[in-house]
Amino acid sequence: MGWPLLIAAVLLAIAGPVACLYLWNRVKGRLAIAARLFMIVMCQAFALLVGGVSVNHYFEFYASWSDLFGGGKGEDTPIEALGPGAIGSGNVRFQRTPKLDPDVYTATLTGERSRIRSRILVWVPPGYNSPANAHQTYPVVELLPGYPGTPSTWFHAVHGASALKQAVAAGHAHPFILVAPVTTVIHGRDTECVDFPKGPRVETWLTDDVRQAVTKAFRAQPDRGAWGLMGFSTGGYCAAKMAVRRPDMFGAAVTMQGDAVPQTPEVQRDHALNAQNSVLDLLRTHRPPISLLLAGTRQDRHSDEAIDQIMPLIRPPTTAFLYVLPKGGHNASVWNSMLPKSYAWLSSRLSAPRPS
Repeated sequence: MGWPLLIAAVLLAIAGPVACLYLWNRVKGRLAIAARLFMIVMCQAFALLVGGVSVNHYFEFYASWSDLFGGGKGEDTPIEALGPGAIGSGNVRFQRTPKLDPDVYTATLTGERSRIRSRILVWVPPGYNSPANAHQTYPVVELLPGYPGTPSTWFHAVHGASALKQAVAAGHAHPFILVAPVTTVIHGRDTECVDFPKGPRVETWLTDDVRQAVTKAFRAQPDRGAWGLMGFSTGGYCAAKMAVRRPDMFGAAVTMQGDAVPQTPEVQRDHALNAQNSVLDLLRTHRPPISLLLAGTRQDRHSDEAIDQIMPLIRPPTTAFLYVLPKGGHNASVWNSMLPKSYAWLSSRLSAPRPS
């Protein structure tokens, strides 16, 4: 993440073509063609290196070499309970999708309230379809991806289902139905889960419409104490914002490296809309009876700053818990390392499966 690597990459990108010009006619013999091809490839590689390092330097996807090559330390980091003002860093048919996961169902529907037509993925826990559990109802965690992202990210790069299965098998969490709706309802437009005055009404889609579809089609508990939110990056911001705005629908939310305020210029230009969707402004005027898990890393300055901004605004009955890893950038490896404890935390805040 430091400047030395970026400067070294730039120097290599300059030195490559210079060396190529100097050596081009000096390479002779049977290996001349191979040597010249090698020089061309190296010049291209140095150019790509500059681009990759520059993008990573700006967005902080990977904060260290160990972060790039794996080795998340989420299990070694405790969740800290925060005191007040703490300061610190139905009629829809769901079809199985075996290519994605044998326990995932999907449906495309038009929301009754938002009128958005989009897709929902629903994962059911092991034993859901067993005759012995035919009358068992389950709590729900709604999973929100970043932007650009799709709900299937939660079942590939981010191991949303497999991490929950492992946590349940280890006795650290109880089973949930996992619901991953499409958040980018208009291709190429980052709506940040906002209800725009002239549409689209994305928050309404993700709250009212998704819940109605899932509770009609699955044995999902409908009350607020059984529904939680979890998201990474932009999805983390959406999780925190929607939990604060809709405490009638959600009891807890996990924000993994999410922002505290809208980042989309379209929202920022509308002062009223910006205030209605800023986690900071909402917490200044609202004290919803919800629990928030604020997860980030010390090396991701954006999420660290967001956590520092949110924590002083927490007032009862709102409660917040801090989960900050010492290392890690803004990437799937970090989010995967956060999942086991996030599911355990959600299990302590939301209801358990129960007979209908």
